[in-house]
Amino acid sequence: MLRRVRKGKPEHPVDARPPGENIDWRDIRETRRVWMPDVGGDQRARLEFLADQGLRLIMADLGPASGETLHFFNPRDRETLHLRAGKEENLLSESVRYFPQAARWIDLIRGSQMDGVETAAGAVFMERWGLLLEVSGGRVRRVYETASEYPQGALCGTRARQAGFLLEKGGGMEGTARSAAFFQALEDARGMKIPAAAVAIHAALLEMSRVCAHLFWISGAAGLLGRPGTAGRCAELRCEVEEGMEEWLGDPQGRGCFLPGGVREDFPVEEAPAMAERLVSAAGRWEEISPKALSLPVPGWVERRLRSLYREAKKEGWVGPLARSAGLAADVREEEPGPYAVVGWGGVKLPKGGGMFRRVVGVRAFEIGASLHIAGRILENIPEGPLQVKRGRGGRGEGFGRCEGPEGEVCCHVIMEKGQVSSLAFSLPGELNRSAARCLEGAWLDEVELLSLLWEAPAT
Repeated sequence: MLRRVRKGKPEHPVDARPPGENIDWRDIRETRRVWMPDVGGDQRARLEFLADQGLRLIMADLGPASGETLHFFNPRDRETLHLRAGKEENLLSESVRYFPQAARWIDLIRGSQMDGVETAAGAVFMERWGLLLEVSGGRVRRVYETASEYPQGALCGTRARQAGFLLEKGGGMEGTARSAAFFQALEDARGMKIPAAAVAIHAALLEMSRVCAHLFWISGAAGLLGRPGTAGRCAELRCEVEEGMEEWLGDPQGRGCFLPGGVREDFPVEEAPAMAERLVSAAGRWEEISPKALSLPVPGWVERRLRSLYREAKKEGWVGPLARSAGLAADVREEEPGPYAVVGWGGVKLPKGGGMFRRVVGVRAFEIGASLHIAGRILENIPEGPLQVKRGRGGRGEGFGRCEGPEGEVCCHVIMEKGQVSSLAFSLPGELNRSAARCLEGAWLDEVELLSLLWEAPAT
């Protein structure tokens, strides 16, 4: 079911100790971060050159007073490039002509404008996950984005470990990914090279969080589609994985394990094989459940309403299962393979045929099986060695982190001063994917819950 990734000669071995069984952890490659502060010159020509070279805009932020920053992924050199504008330059607006995704970032940063909008007579407004729905006659007439989730606003001025704790606690099932991206950025800012054992544990925890999030989503979808039996079996399997995590780590999401420089020193590595056995059992149960999930009765009206969204995916910069269902193959686990390249992970199988909703179900169902397999394999073969490093070298006080969370790519840009977070910005999948909410315009109110699953987690 999984394609094997071809190995290459490692450029920057993470660990020089003997590898775990059947996994050569020394083959892990690091991704380069290339920082370009305000260098003057013709920024328009520079942006045009980057677009011609095939770079992809993955994040934008206003940054500190020193200027806006655009973050790109360079697929040819497998590196990220970070371009900062001068104080007087409007780099983000200029980039729209070369990178259509920039328009989405402008909407997120500046917010939607409702000035001068005429509402229908007798219309009412309903708030939903950062959206304002104008409803008239039982139908959604217009959709406005009115709020964005910016965890950075509350975290500036906090100490690094406290910020990571708050991200995990407040991020729901995305908390693990947010914390991972933040600590990657922090380690980049401090020049820290984390040990191979911590790299492996990070990947395993991310994959287990993906399993739980996808099971939660499919359970919610099955309930809305009139399949309570499938919904219940998915919920039971998710509880089984979370109970195993709580017995092993003291928390069903594994919160509190990540630290700057790796994982906590008392992390129970010796108990990892027992958790791996639980995941093998869970994988067997998922093989029995997945055919039911893949055959959920998706109504024809759902797929017809979503049909127009396919052409929006690249322009809006969608990520995760939603992007992959629309034909985009972007995945941090492939673009920055790290440990994934050495454990046999071969990428997500993109479903063919069917409508967008059914394809989203297919992507999530495939990832559950793949994540259970990869997490189990890692936990069976965690490499020996330290679990964290205390200090780094050559840090520039500014860093970038990136990982593939359950709902898609999570990025973090951080600037540190005297051990505290001075500036912080995130790219959050739900924020990017929420532009799909335009499909709600014209929908009946009782259709909103199901359509909104494209970019939301199901209601608890």
